[in-house]
Amino acid sequence: MLHRNYFAHGAFAARMAAFHVQGRQAGENLAWGTGPYSHPGAIIAEWLASPEHRANLLSPGFSRIGIGLAQGSYQGAAGATVVTADFAG
Repeated sequence: MLHRNYFAHGAFAARMAAFHVQGRQAGENLAWGTGPYSHPGAIIAEWLASPEHRANLLSPGFSRIGIGLAQGSYQGAAGATVVTADFAG
C-alpha cells in the first residue's frame, strides 16, 4: 500500500489463500498515520474504538495473527507508518 499509495483491503481472500491460510474465520485491520498517530498505542486505541476492528482484535475464534508495517512517504505525508494485521482461526 505504501509504494502504490492506496489504502484498502484489496484482494484479502486471495492473499490469505496465497499464504495457505485456512480456517473458518479471517479478518484484517488496517491503519496508517504520522507523528503520534503512527505509534502502536495510538493505532490499537483507534482499532479498539471501532466496533469492527475491536471485534477482530478480541475474537476468540482467531488463533493466528500476521502483522506488517512499512514506513515512508504516504499520501503526501512524510514519515508515515502503514500497518496491516491479518487474523485467522
